[in-house]
Amino acid sequence: MKRQNGGTSVLRIRIPENRILKGFFLILVMPLLFSLQGCDSQMPDQKNTTPQREHASAPAGLEILFVYGSEKEEWVNDVTAAFNKAGHKIGSGKTIRVKAVPMGSGETVDEVLSGHLRAHLISPASEAFIKLGNAKSLQSTGKNLVETSQNLVLSPVVIAMWKPMAEALGWGKKPLGWADILAMASNEQGWSAYGKPQWGRFKFGHTHPQFSNSGLISLFAEVYAAAGKTANLTVEDVRNPKVGEYLETIEKSVVHYGSSTGFFGKKLFSEGPSYLSAAVLYENMVIESYDPKYNLPFAIVAVYPVEGTFWSDHPAGIVEREWVTPDHREASEIYLGYMLERQQQEKALLYGFRPSLVEIPLRAPFDAAHGVDPREPKTTLEVPSVPVMDSIIDLWKQHKKHTDVVLVLDVSGSMEKDDKIQYAKAGAKELIRMLGDEDRLSLIAFNDRVAWASRDVLMKDGRERIDREIDSLFAGGGTAFYDAVGSAYQYLAKKQTPDRISAVVALTDGLDRNSSLSLENLIGQIQYEGERKNVSVFTIAYGSDADHRILKRISEATKVRSYEGTPRNIRKVFESISTFF
Repeated sequence: MKRQNGGTSVLRIRIPENRILKGFFLILVMPLLFSLQGCDSQMPDQKNTTPQREHASAPAGLEILFVYGSEKEEWVNDVTAAFNKAGHKIGSGKTIRVKAVPMGSGETVDEVLSGHLRAHLISPASEAFIKLGNAKSLQSTGKNLVETSQNLVLSPVVIAMWKPMAEALGWGKKPLGWADILAMASNEQGWSAYGKPQWGRFKFGHTHPQFSNSGLISLFAEVYAAAGKTANLTVEDVRNPKVGEYLETIEKSVVHYGSSTGFFGKKLFSEGPSYLSAAVLYENMVIESYDPKYNLPFAIVAVYPVEGTFWSDHPAGIVEREWVTPDHREASEIYLGYMLERQQQEKALLYGFRPSLVEIPLRAPFDAAHGVDPREPKTTLEVPSVPVMDSIIDLWKQHKKHTDVVLVLDVSGSMEKDDKIQYAKAGAKELIRMLGDEDRLSLIAFNDRVAWASRDVLMKDGRERIDREIDSLFAGGGTAFYDAVGSAYQYLAKKQTPDRISAVVALTDGLDRNSSLSLENLIGQIQYEGERKNVSVFTIAYGSDADHRILKRISEATKVRSYEGTPRNIRKVFESISTFF
């Protein structure tokens, strides 16, 4: 492995806000700053992420970037804060500081592979993503992304259900599994078939399998159940038409996908049973749901599928890339060792994780009082080979729940400033690239009037057409954002069907000054009402002049999230939104 020295440290001095003090302060410190600058003729470029050689007089500090699956955020935050406070050092005397960042498992691997994210240590939720990352890395660089890994904690993947709904299916009296989910998903009567018509249709959820571990594991488990196997799954099994039909039936009950299991679980907790009947989560999140802060209408219980499930084993490994110096490697090993010590492993119990140290016995909250069973899972499934994983993802792309999207883009005069419109157009193309072949997209460009540039373009053969429409946009005029969103929403509401996801993605960079529709009237029109009104509206407050509070109200009225975008991050914002489809 290519080795380099660590990064340059930068002296930061806080300048007082008071003008008189500021002037006096600068008189005192400017000579000092110039003398320090003289030690190194080239000042560090703080935007440059390429590791620089350390100066001999640099302070004794070393930061490592640890990117991990968001579902273990509370435990990682607790453990990392204690580690940083303790002042651990590497052999050379440098003090280690860990910067821990939660992220979806698939996104983590992709970002590190691309070099956009220069993490030193990663911990996706499952070994599956390490395997996929290593396969891609070997193909592009000839070496693994992560050579070796250690499991930090364990948590089985479960189907989390509201307890009354689980009991209606027989929970507590008989084992439940994917066959029960399949039966619910295929029954047009919904909960009426179980004597509960007031619950409506069965609504299911899991995360996007290309971005999140629980979504990927969901697909593996569904395919295993369809094939009637627990191990040795083959590409031929995946290609069996019956397996595709099984997968498609379950996926049609999905409300929407998502980028991370942590976010998805909290949506289940916050929006209640009218929003989701069940979701694929981790056992630890079922335990977390019993925290009084959530104040849930009913308890949530874990269904351990009788056909078998997977352990989310949370492997952590050092990244094999040139930006990981010997010092970073040494620091990462010290931090990993700390996380695997008994004290930190016992602390994991408090957050609903099973310790990776098997000698630590399970105790509360691993009990029925928290909706889980420490004796489960009784059957575990084998992580498939990379070719089988790839074939399962391809199968999902064919049989997933497809989407109707209306993209609403601001082309008002203010979008011309700082080339905002050019960056927005590039971001919009990222969304188009991420959509599936069977997804349909419509495009609205608005200023002081609303213009439909295209309607219902099938992505399979229409991406280039939409790209050309986006390229043709230019800025000018006022802002009628509410009218544009209202028009998009009404269009989708009239044509919505249960077997497709319907969503508006709307970007604006300023305040609405030209709509005939008021904010309150718009919110009244789009307000989520279960199965009757459930078109999602994702809003993007683009730049400093947009009022994120208003846009957040609009998105929250439809039970989804809003985003804050800048020319610098807008492509990532659109990519994040695409994970819901």
